[in-house]
Amino acid sequence: MKHILTKNLTQTEASNLLNQCHTHHYNQGEIILHATDNREGLFLVLSGMAEVYIPSEKSHEEVLEIIKPNELIGLSNIHHFLATHFPQNQQIDPKTPLYPDQVSNPKSQPNPSLIQVRAIDDLEALYIPYTVLKERWSEPDVRDYILDQVSSRLHDVYHSLAEQINMNSTIDPTSDPTILRVQDIMLPKTATIKANPTDTIQSVAENLSQNNTKTAAVILNNNQIQGIVTISDFVNRVITRGRNTQDQVQTIMTEQPITVPRTAYYYEALTTMLLNGIKHLPVINENNQLAGIVTMTDLLQAKQPTAILQNTETLKNTTKEQLPQVKQELYATLNTMLQQQVPILHTLEVMNTLYDELIQRCIKLSIKEMPTEPPAKFCFYLMGSGARKEQFLLTDQDHFLVYEGNRDTNDQHDEHIDHIATRYFADLAVKIVANLELAGYKRCKGDMMASNPIWRGTIQKWESRIHEWTLHATNDRLLLAQNFFSCRHIAGDDTLHRQFQQLILDSLDRAKIFLYRLSQLERENPIPTLEQPLRSIFRRNKKQLDLKKEVLFPYHHSLQILALMHGITYGTPIGKIHQLYEKKILSENFQKDLKASISTILNYYVRNRYNQHQNGEELTSTLTLTTLSTREKEELMLSIRLIKELQNHMLSYY
Repeated sequence: MKHILTKNLTQTEASNLLNQCHTHHYNQGEIILHATDNREGLFLVLSGMAEVYIPSEKSHEEVLEIIKPNELIGLSNIHHFLATHFPQNQQIDPKTPLYPDQVSNPKSQPNPSLIQVRAIDDLEALYIPYTVLKERWSEPDVRDYILDQVSSRLHDVYHSLAEQINMNSTIDPTSDPTILRVQDIMLPKTATIKANPTDTIQSVAENLSQNNTKTAAVILNNNQIQGIVTISDFVNRVITRGRNTQDQVQTIMTEQPITVPRTAYYYEALTTMLLNGIKHLPVINENNQLAGIVTMTDLLQAKQPTAILQNTETLKNTTKEQLPQVKQELYATLNTMLQQQVPILHTLEVMNTLYDELIQRCIKLSIKEMPTEPPAKFCFYLMGSGARKEQFLLTDQDHFLVYEGNRDTNDQHDEHIDHIATRYFADLAVKIVANLELAGYKRCKGDMMASNPIWRGTIQKWESRIHEWTLHATNDRLLLAQNFFSCRHIAGDDTLHRQFQQLILDSLDRAKIFLYRLSQLERENPIPTLEQPLRSIFRRNKKQLDLKKEVLFPYHHSLQILALMHGITYGTPIGKIHQLYEKKILSENFQKDLKASISTILNYYVRNRYNQHQNGEELTSTLTLTTLSTREKEELMLSIRLIKELQNHMLSYY
């Protein structure tokens, strides 16, 4: 091994020195340095990557920096090394400069560290004891090498800290309730109505009445939350059905209710309620036991209703004349969430829930404009970013329509019904497109909309269409299929939707060549690797990165192909990652890392594009790399590398 440590040494001296060092192998996720470890040396990373992070069992673990090959682990303890081995006035060489932190009575060990280091992937590291470092400290090149690494790392840490402080200073806790904690808003455990599963319906109702509350009763069994009963449950499940009030309350409770940690943020509780259509949330502590309950009313009373709530209520009753005003109100919600640093996947979940309601409202308004109700069951599907739940600014329309048809084409009566349905849904599709355009969705330049006959039809027509795509997989049809297989059901009949999904699944059983052709398209567009090509991106060879073209598209396509190969035909990208994990196609660690990586990429993509929108610039997916800090570049490099691994995993099947 040739290294700065062995500079100016004979081969024998270098060999003796390196014999005191040891090479260690660490598997992905394995801890290299624990917070409580006594640190008596440094690690030189030979291959692989590591991350320095703050361990936490109660909240998100904060990663401080990424350590790459030829960099050192354990530099934060250099102070301890200098103070221990070179105390003031005891230098082995009077010409060696004194260091301010060299003390005459150093502690044998520094205070326990708050940080840990773990391997991001399989990692090889050379352990260099302080005894070896002490031997070579008189060599100027060795000393300069170590101090250069320390100063470089210190610069990055200070820069990162400054960014964090600047970000935090822009958040005023009193300006918006979004960053409040649930524990600051909830009704505490002592004021929560509790009951046992075997209590009678009447006794629980009387308890709620006596306490003058309209909230809910949480049903506990051995201190664990087993269910919840609300006032509406008493009305809908007892009074309207004439149930005996002496029955046990467990017969009417909602079992295994959705809960929220007491440390969750206001926006997490709010969006959990909105996304699940509920108004009461039991709050749990660190032991998963009841800590209290929070209601929609509590959130409303915390401060003035947020833009999220205002938009939710507005969308339900929007008239056709009001559609053009909705867009700016929704963008106000997006702006609030981005300013408050709400995690990007959560932001996208909220925004797409609101956009779904807008689209559903447009569909309802369109049906009202028709002379009659739909003559057959139908389903309306989104494609593109809306289908993936990655839409944040309103984009071009991307959708298709499926409706029920009759198989017996020899029956004149059935043919007549099919003809009526064909005309009806053709007219309905035109009205939906027009209303969506009023709301801010531009018409698709490629005409991939339900108003185009090739993007609507009976379920039998779609069966024939999909068969044609998979049988004759030309490049044009492959591009259509890529968009189609990212679809998401947004309105219509659930039974027909399940029938349609089964049809797609059956079609793929005979589509091996089709999937092969899709994979070959991706082989022609590889994601940049972590090695030299990607490293050059962050130097002078390339100053920009097209996140959409070079990262997001390959990610979506690779995930889509991998999912289709394993019978997963439906779901958002995050949902498909989870399904692949459940099928044991992806490991637990990899699926967690992949979700974190795509969250990082989407965060850059959304914020970059939204800033362009705010500045009135042309919307692009190009990220200027020179604007990123060292830590941001490392974070981006690591995220792209994880997505590259997904692509390689998919291609390994072919």
